[in-house]
Amino acid sequence: MEKRFSKRRRGYYFSTRDLVLIAAVSAAGGVLSTYVGYLGNLLNSAFGVPFGAGQFMAGLHVFWFVLARAIVGRTGAGALAGVLKGLVELFAGSTHGLPVVFVSAVEGVLVDLLLLTFTRPPVAAMCLAGAIASASNVVVFQVLYFSGVSWGYMGLMALFAAVSGAVFGGYFTAGVLDVVDAAGLLRPVHAPGSGPGHPARPGRRVARLAVTCVMAAALVGGAVYYYTQVFELPPSGPMCRIEGRVAQAYEYAPNRFRDEVVTVRAELVGQVTHVPEADYSGVPLAAILERAGVDPSASSVRIIASDGYEGIFGLQDVMEHRDVILCQDQETLRVVAPGFEGAFWVRMVSRIRVE
Repeated sequence: MEKRFSKRRRGYYFSTRDLVLIAAVSAAGGVLSTYVGYLGNLLNSAFGVPFGAGQFMAGLHVFWFVLARAIVGRTGAGALAGVLKGLVELFAGSTHGLPVVFVSAVEGVLVDLLLLTFTRPPVAAMCLAGAIASASNVVVFQVLYFSGVSWGYMGLMALFAAVSGAVFGGYFTAGVLDVVDAAGLLRPVHAPGSGPGHPARPGRRVARLAVTCVMAAALVGGAVYYYTQVFELPPSGPMCRIEGRVAQAYEYAPNRFRDEVVTVRAELVGQVTHVPEADYSGVPLAAILERAGVDPSASSVRIIASDGYEGIFGLQDVMEHRDVILCQDQETLRVVAPGFEGAFWVRMVSRIRVE
C-alpha cells in the first residue's frame, strides 16, 4: 500500500520546489506582461496599424508556460502557470479585465496538452506548443469579443502569433534552459533536445545559446529604449498637456471645465475588447482645443498615453463630433469616442498634440 501511494504521489503531485518554481515563473510573467503589451504598441506604431502587428510579441506570454512545464517536467505545470500568471495580470491592472485569466489559462492548458507525451520535451515539441498556444489568444479574444474582423485578417494575426510562439515560446525557451543548465542554477529536468533518443549536438547547442543571447539583448534594448524614449510617468492626477500647433499650450484639468461637461452614451467596439453601451460624462475635445486656440494650418490631433500608445484623429472630426469627450477614469483621463473604432478610445492620456 505504501509503495502504491509513493508511486501515485510521484506521478500526480507537485513537490514544494515545483510549486515555488511555478509561482515564481508565473509572477514574473504576469508583471512583465505589461511591458510585452508596450512592445506590441511600438510594433503597431512602426507598422502604422492600430492593432495586429503586436502579435509578433505574443510568444513572450506563452514563454512562461513552456518554461514552467519544461523545468518542472510534469503535466499540469503549464495550466497552473497560466492561471497564476493571468491572476497576476488581472490584479496588476490589465485593461482586458477578468478575461485575461481565461485567455492565459487556455494557453497554459494547450501547452500541457501538446507536451503531454513528453517527460523531456525536445525543442521541436516546445516550438509547436508555443506556436499553437500563442495563436489561441487571437481565437479566444474573438470568441469573447467578436467585432466583425474579417477571417482573413484574423488568420493573419493568428499566423503572426504562431510564429512568435514558436520563436519565443519554443526556441527561446530552449535557449534559456541551456543557459540555466550550463550555469547549474535550477538543475532542470532535462536539457532541451536531450533525453533518450535525443542526443544534444554541441554545435547546435552553442548556436542556440548565441541566438538566445542576441534575442535577450534585443529585448533588453527594447526595454531601455521604451523606458527612456517612449514611456512617460502618468500625471499626478487627472490632467494632461495640450500642445503643438496651438496659440497657448496649457495643462488641462477637468475642474477647470465644469461648465463644459456633457454626457454621452457610447459602446466600445474594438478588435479584442468590447464594452457594452453606457453613459460617460466628460468635456468635449473640441472645447478643450478651442481653449488652446488651434492654428488654422493644423489637420490632426494626436492623443498620447503615458505608456506610449497613440490615437490620431482628424482635426475636423474632433471639432465636428462634440460627443468625442475626455473623461476622468479614476486618477487618469481617457477618450470616449462614439462611432469610432476602439483603438481611438485612448486610456491614461498624458498629452494631446495638435499637428
